[in-house]
Amino acid sequence: MKHERATEDTRQQSALYSLGLLTQHEAHCFELHLEECIVCRAEFAKLLLASAQIGLAVKEEDPPDGLRERLAGRIDSSAQKKHLSNLLEKQDSAPAPPPAESVKAPKPWKKPELVKKNSYGRADAPVPPRGRGKAAFVINAIIYVFFAALCAYAFYSWQKAEQEKFELQSRIETAENNQTDLQRQLESHRENTEKLERLQDMFNNPSVRVARLKGQPLKPDNTGAVLWNSLTGGITVIGTFDPAPAGMVYRLWLSAPTERITAGTLPSDRNGRIHTVVKLNQGVTAVSGITAIVTLESENDLPKRTEPVAPWTASGNFE
Repeated sequence: MKHERATEDTRQQSALYSLGLLTQHEAHCFELHLEECIVCRAEFAKLLLASAQIGLAVKEEDPPDGLRERLAGRIDSSAQKKHLSNLLEKQDSAPAPPPAESVKAPKPWKKPELVKKNSYGRADAPVPPRGRGKAAFVINAIIYVFFAALCAYAFYSWQKAEQEKFELQSRIETAENNQTDLQRQLESHRENTEKLERLQDMFNNPSVRVARLKGQPLKPDNTGAVLWNSLTGGITVIGTFDPAPAGMVYRLWLSAPTERITAGTLPSDRNGRIHTVVKLNQGVTAVSGITAIVTLESENDLPKRTEPVAPWTASGNFE
């Protein structure tokens, strides 16, 4: 089965294979998988280089002083005892010596030379005792086992550090996202607070007249208010309307007994909330008796529309 991307299982399998910790059957199956999976081959290549460098990253530890000499001394002692016992056995099993007059004085026993002579009578390199070779093998085996344990511990520490690093990065990203959301909410809250303060000041202003908008049969759920400052001519519209369909827009009209004038369009957000400030281009002498009308019109009809067309979406009289 080919992998589309590297996962935790593929990384773990590649790491165990690169360290030689898989069984023979598992290693053979993984080698067959490497022939057809590009992702695992790339992951194994990276981990192979990392496993080769793990040993170099570990601080070298010297064996205790005198370890090699103590092991060699014990091995030499056991070898000499065995050699002496073999000589005694040979002497016990040897035939009786000839008469004293024909027996030559025995030569003093000497330790056999550890030098092997070639056919020309010259000495070659010294031949180490059998015990020394076994001791060297044991020492090398201990060193290899110690080195393998250090590699496994270093790999485990590296893998754990990588996992902790990934978790820490995830927490940092989550904290940054939460901070961004909080800042956005604070800005929105600040803007809403400023709008409420301005509306409160307008409601308390004696020159401001209010027309409460009520939904008509076209949009019965629409509701809002139109605040008109008769001194400055500024008009503020707030309300909650149904979102305008694509290509349509809400429009505010002021209807007097003798004329009807448009006060401009009312843009809304995606939730249908409206908070717009407009200013009349035409002077209106009196506010009383004027009705605020909101219509839903096509954007293409805005330039040519001079009067509101029923049915309206909302309306209200100025008090």
